[in-house]
Amino acid sequence: MSQGVIQGSMREAPLPDIIQLVSQGGKSGCFHVQQDASRARVYLKDGRIVHAVTHAGEGFEALMEVALWLDGSYRFEEVLPADVPSTITKPNASILMELGRRMDEWRVISQKIPSVDLYPASTLLPGETPHGVNSREAQALALSTGYYSVAEVAEAMQKPVLTIAKDLYGLVMAGHVVLKGIRSGKPPKVNAPAPSPEPEPEPAKDLRTASAMFGNVAAPATPASREEDTAIVPLRPPPPMPIGFPEGDESLPETVGGGIASGGSPLPPKPAPADDPQRMVKLMNFTQRIAQAAKMVLPEAQHEMINRLQAKATQQIISGDGPEAVKSLALAISRGAVDAGCDADMVRTLNTHLKALFATK
Repeated sequence: MSQGVIQGSMREAPLPDIIQLVSQGGKSGCFHVQQDASRARVYLKDGRIVHAVTHAGEGFEALMEVALWLDGSYRFEEVLPADVPSTITKPNASILMELGRRMDEWRVISQKIPSVDLYPASTLLPGETPHGVNSREAQALALSTGYYSVAEVAEAMQKPVLTIAKDLYGLVMAGHVVLKGIRSGKPPKVNAPAPSPEPEPEPAKDLRTASAMFGNVAAPATPASREEDTAIVPLRPPPPMPIGFPEGDESLPETVGGGIASGGSPLPPKPAPADDPQRMVKLMNFTQRIAQAAKMVLPEAQHEMINRLQAKATQQIISGDGPEAVKSLALAISRGAVDAGCDADMVRTLNTHLKALFATK
């Protein structure tokens, strides 16, 4: 391997994390990203993302295409052509946060729509009108004849493929659409009249309505338990990632007030050496998952507190604190929620999600 080259798998170290690690050093160069036949190039100048190119285009949305490449690979070379344009002007923090958010959405969507090359087909009878769909979902449903792939439906609607995949996820969950591996049916008319849609639902205002995954599937009227009633997402661990942390079956104990106690047996000390970038990226990825889980539970007013604590943990990891910084982040977020006056049910739900993360091998 030549000097100045960093490479790896996005399954082991997601691209937002490795870009953040490289940008911390103020490096200039190019990330070559690949999944199957799809390729992308992401350019950094003095640590700042300035340009991205895919087969479909360039700039910010080209970079966001990579959100669908969960099994891809990357290679960073410290070689920056002199003629690279600056098509991306947003700060790295907002770019990487958006890229990470879209990747997390796709991880969930891909459980029902594993590929945008599959062909959605409506299960409705001729003349049957679905209920509980918004106008965009109704248009996607009208195009779901088995002839267009998910990507082609998005192209016909002139919408981002992730947006249409999210709509089709809701339609699959509602039983209105099935996915096929072979093209069938007839080409639908792009301007075909869509079924009469119902108004788009308002964003969820409380924890009960927020338990619907993407606002497309109604929250259950009678939850199986109080924890399920207050949880923003189903109470199960996130998709397993080879994070390698923490070791053992230790969980975070709750205090009487619903927080996480700092006592108990500490995690085995495994500081991340400063010269082990893969280990550092895995730990930084874990802090990102902790922050995202907390943001799904806590109100938006607390998100700045979460961002601040995550940034502190990231600096501690870079400084070599390793797993202890990750554990401290979870403790600090829980204490911050209590100090901010969040009610006990919300804090208990938060701790349930944090424990689920730490229980994942």
